[in-house]
Amino acid sequence: MADAKSLVALFEAMTENLERDRPDLNQLDRDDGDSGDNMVNNFRLVTGALQQQMNTGAGSDLGSALAQAAQVLRDNGKGATAPIYAQGLDQAATNLAGRSDFSLSDLQPMLEGLLGGAQQSSGAAPGQGTLIDVLLPAIGAFSQAKKNGDDDLAAILTALLEARRAANHTAQSPQGHGRGSGRNTQGEIDPGAAGAASLLEGLFGALLKGALNQGGTAAGSNGPAAQPAASGNPIFEMIGSLFRPKG
Repeated sequence: MADAKSLVALFEAMTENLERDRPDLNQLDRDDGDSGDNMVNNFRLVTGALQQQMNTGAGSDLGSALAQAAQVLRDNGKGATAPIYAQGLDQAATNLAGRSDFSLSDLQPMLEGLLGGAQQSSGAAPGQGTLIDVLLPAIGAFSQAKKNGDDDLAAILTALLEARRAANHTAQSPQGHGRGSGRNTQGEIDPGAAGAASLLEGLFGALLKGALNQGGTAAGSNGPAAQPAASGNPIFEMIGSLFRPKG
C-alpha cells in the first residue's frame, strides 16, 4: 500500500505537464493569452497545499487535505477554471474522506469526484466545447474500463488516449461557452479543454511511467514484464509505488 505522498506526487506530475504545455495553452487563449499561466499557478497552489498538509501531519485524512487544497484554490486561484476545479477537488475530498493512504483503488473515486464537482460548477453541457468535453469522456473511459474488468494499465492507456482526442474534438463545436459564447468557435480548440487534457495527460502519463519503473505490468495483466525504466525522476518512482505488490 502506498502512502499519502503518492497523491502529492500525482499532483506534482500534473503540474509539471501543465508547465511544459504552458506556452501552447497561452497561445490557444484568444482573449487574455494567460490560460496556461493560470493553470500552472492554480495547480502549484493545489500541490503546495497538499504538500504542506503532509508535512504538518494534517494529511493523515486525504479528504481533509483535498478540501483544504480546494479552499486555497478558491481563495487564491486565477482564471475562470479555478472555481470549477476547486469544486471538483471538494467532491473528490468527500469521496476520499477518512482515507489515510492513497492506492490505485482510490484513483477512480478521486477522478469521479473531480468530474462531478466540475460538472456542477461549470454550468456547461457536454458538446459546448469546454473542459467538460475532456473530463467527461477521459474519466468516463477510465471508470468504464475498470468496471469492465480491465487491468490498471489498460484503463490508464484508454484514458490517456481519450484525453487528447477529446480536446482536439472541441474544435468542431460551433458555439462557444463563457467568453466564447455568441461567436462561432469552430476550428478553435478550447483552452480550458486543452488545459484539462494536459492535466489528465500528466496524471495518466505519470502513472504509466510509474508502472514501467516497477519493471512489470499491472496486477491482472497477462502481458510480458517490461524492463524497469530508469528515469531517475523521484516523482515517477514514488508513483510507481502504487503498483508494488501489496503485502
